[in-house]
Amino acid sequence: MDMKAMTSDLPTSSLDAVMNTLVDGAVVIDSRGLVRLINPAGQAIFGYTPEELIGHNISRLMPEPYHSAHDGYIRNYLETGENRIIGIGREVEGQRKSGEIFPMSLAVGEMGHRDGMLFIGIIRDLTDERQRETDFNELQARHFHLSRVAAMNEMGAAIAHEINQPLSAAANYVETGRILASRRDPPDDRLLSILDKALEQNHRAAEIISRMRTFIERGDVQSETVHLGDMIDEAMMLSLSKFRDTPIAIDRRIDPDALRVKGDAVQIQQVLVNLVRNGCEAMIDQPVKCLTLSIHPDAEHPDMSRISVSDTGEGLSDAVITDLFTAFTSTKSGGLGVGLSISRSIVHAHGGRIWATDNDGPGATFSFTLPRVQTCAEAVNVDRPA
Repeated sequence: MDMKAMTSDLPTSSLDAVMNTLVDGAVVIDSRGLVRLINPAGQAIFGYTPEELIGHNISRLMPEPYHSAHDGYIRNYLETGENRIIGIGREVEGQRKSGEIFPMSLAVGEMGHRDGMLFIGIIRDLTDERQRETDFNELQARHFHLSRVAAMNEMGAAIAHEINQPLSAAANYVETGRILASRRDPPDDRLLSILDKALEQNHRAAEIISRMRTFIERGDVQSETVHLGDMIDEAMMLSLSKFRDTPIAIDRRIDPDALRVKGDAVQIQQVLVNLVRNGCEAMIDQPVKCLTLSIHPDAEHPDMSRISVSDTGEGLSDAVITDLFTAFTSTKSGGLGVGLSISRSIVHAHGGRIWATDNDGPGATFSFTLPRVQTCAEAVNVDRPA
């Protein structure tokens, strides 16, 4: 088929100009479903050159079931005027020259021409968007899983602490019973043997719980150099996902010299996500909603980086601040009271500290420190002899 014959009767001077300026892909077909024009963006999306498409049926850009049914869609519209896709945007699947099937948004419009009806399809490739959604969902699921595991660890440590007390009491009672049994004349060797075994099992249980508590509270930290800048966007995305409809202003105040720290990236991110979410929740009912994230070298301990999250919520009373990082203490209705306690355990395991202060203005500030990795310039200055 003569390509020039297919395109010579089109108003190329105006239509080509419009088509070529579109950021999205655009394809013009006739009432037979044959391609008349395709713009550069469309060529990039599908991987075809104009010579490979013009004069051919548009169905080659579609996987099944669209491939076989497309011409029927056009006939149905021309015969009945029933709009199934003409004038209606929808998400469908396209097929590239390589055979790859991908998600795309398709909006179809019609335009009159002296040789009959022409249709123009505006196409937007949704591959990257769908991948971002998939990555976000996987990241959020992984974070929620880690949060649940951490919460269980924290509760396990608290339970272990509580169990130690009745175990100690039981051991004292058994020991007292053994002393009384040994004073009998003659001593009841069978009873003494039973009490000795009871004490032995009690001590064994106490040792198991002590080891479990130590493992939970002082679990090994995977120490590596972590660049906080790499995780901030990811942490903010996780934190703010439930506040998409809340207009919260984010202010970042970051010193590049404080971004490299030593620790476990996943655990550090967990602390940051928890503090940002708490700050956002504290501002839900406030007229001014501004969250400030700052990262600087700690003024008191220059070998540490200080990460602070400040909100414009109701603030914290002195009584609340005292028990804020205690397990099962919460200022939120329905809160479990383990988030800040978990954060404290993580920060302490990294050799840092975590605390909260009431702002001079509205809201509160939560801060924590982590071991800072010196920059090359700082290392040279330290090693250079005076």
